[in-house]
Amino acid sequence: MSEMPQTPEDVTAFLDGLAFEPSTGPQDEAALLDSLPPAGSAVMVVRSLRLPLELDQAAAVAAKAAGIPKTSWIRQAIEMALAVEAEDDQPISRAEALRALTLLRPARHVA
Repeated sequence: MSEMPQTPEDVTAFLDGLAFEPSTGPQDEAALLDSLPPAGSAVMVVRSLRLPLELDQAAAVAAKAAGIPKTSWIRQAIEMALAVEAEDDQPISRAEALRALTLLRPARHVA
């Protein structure tokens, strides 16, 4: 039957054709429970994301330089972007930023 059942007879025939698998045994159930993350652990959501090739390659290079997986690097980048846009963020003027930058000492490069 390739279509959805339309009549009561079709529904009966459809239901009669269903086959149910036996429930899992205790060993299978224990293995399934062991494969679950620990209680209280963070829930991770899988997202599909389209990136231009150059951006993906740049993220891979940055992740490698940081010594972390690319997905972790991307997750941290998103967290930083959200922190910058947080409602409690206190933006400063360009003049204040320049004043703060002039107080920094230049980095000393050792040859």
